[in-house]
Amino acid sequence: MWVLGLVFLLCFSGVADANAGLFQKTAKNAVLHIPWDESKTVTWEFNQKDWGTWNVFGVSVNKEPISARSGTDWEYVYLGRPTTTSAWYEWMGGNHQNEILKTLDFIVDGKKVQDGTYKVSESLVIVETTDLVFPADNMIVGSVVRRYTIEVGSPNRMDFAQSTTWHTDMYMDRAYVCMLPIYKRHGRFFKMGNVEDSFVDGIRTDANKGLAPVTETFLYGDMGYGMIAGIKDLSAVDEYKYSKWGAFVWDLSADHVKLYYPRAYEMGPRFVEAGSVWESESYYIVVEVNE
Repeated sequence: MWVLGLVFLLCFSGVADANAGLFQKTAKNAVLHIPWDESKTVTWEFNQKDWGTWNVFGVSVNKEPISARSGTDWEYVYLGRPTTTSAWYEWMGGNHQNEILKTLDFIVDGKKVQDGTYKVSESLVIVETTDLVFPADNMIVGSVVRRYTIEVGSPNRMDFAQSTTWHTDMYMDRAYVCMLPIYKRHGRFFKMGNVEDSFVDGIRTDANKGLAPVTETFLYGDMGYGMIAGIKDLSAVDEYKYSKWGAFVWDLSADHVKLYYPRAYEMGPRFVEAGSVWESESYYIVVEVNE
């Protein structure tokens, strides 16, 4: 409940009257600036990957990056293979390529926009459709519909929804449906259900911590900001039936950590029948932290 109270306070207390945002779109980058209050502006960034899809790049406050600028995944990523091949498992989606852009729409206040600069009074919505490709035989094994939503009235929050339809029987070794790379200066401490722990800045240990069956995690650091990241409900991860422990935070770098919500992890290959639809909704909220 403390998290929900904090979110309500930060997202809705005086923010609904904030000035309109400014959206700038080019061929390979999209940036949305929204005033948070009289002294702060939140910036959400997206960019086109070399293989054509568009992903979240990061979030910052007054040009201070909160999320880690590693170009790593936020939305989803799958490590699997069709049952018809004995080839090694391959990563598909997110920052791991093997995904083809089909359609892409940037929608400002309900209207599709092209490259340019636009005033945003209500919201930015990005709708993207893609195909997932297993590279061993260039087979399209799945299709994804993504939807990003940022409301001007809640400038420090981004919502993401995706629906993945599998076209062929698959073995899935690992699958993540919500992730967050965050600088240790803003995320080396975390609270995940009843688990509280931390990492040391400037040192990489490769340790996984947390390992709890939760839907929400609060990460914070020593520099005044943190982030809350979570999934709408446990259906997004199949109640963690196919992952050994639940969500976790990986100490993968000297200067940042990464949060994961797994749909398959550390339990051997998971069979996924053709026609299966994996849906999930996740959210990311920047918060002020007063230590």
